[in-house]
Amino acid sequence: MSTIHFRIDDETKRLAMQAAERQKTSLTEIMRQRAEELAAEERQYQDGEHDAWLEQQITAAFSRYDAGEASFISDDEMSSRMDELKAQAARGRL
Repeated sequence: MSTIHFRIDDETKRLAMQAAERQKTSLTEIMRQRAEELAAEERQYQDGEHDAWLEQQITAAFSRYDAGEASFISDDEMSSRMDELKAQAARGRL
């Protein structure tokens, strides 16, 4: 576990500590909870960003297919192509 340090003015610290005491907890615990909330918000944001990107990629792929610019292949054919690419890569390293 890591530690976070930051500076605040004395009045802010005093008032924040009083607020924490009123809530029967420590300022450290309140700050830890807030940091965890921020991290959860960021996870949701990043997940949403990835979902939007993935949706764009899928839409673009189907648009290319509809325009006749792409074709789909079977899983077996893709596995065969990937195996060949891996073999070529391995030969290139030797």
